[in-house]
Amino acid sequence: MKLCFLSGLREIVGQEEVDLEYEGRLSGLLETLCERYGHSLRRLLLDAEDPGRKSSFVKILVNGEDVGHADPELRGEEKIFLFLPIAGG
Repeated sequence: MKLCFLSGLREIVGQEEVDLEYEGRLSGLLETLCERYGHSLRRLLLDAEDPGRKSSFVKILVNGEDVGHADPELRGEEKIFLFLPIAGG
């Protein structure tokens, strides 16, 4: 699968795109990424009060579809975008 890190996540990961072999639930993928890239990524990707759940600070698109709070099964062929929404005024 191809992971695309945008906005503040790219700086933590150190690159914009990463190819990764993974099959399983999105929550497992997020945990794998946190183990690989450390606490800075963990605090943005995972909910501090419920570590198995995606943080509300991050948006995740799987093949162009916003996953919201779902935990979809991934087959390893997806293109996934992870980013922090930008707000301004």
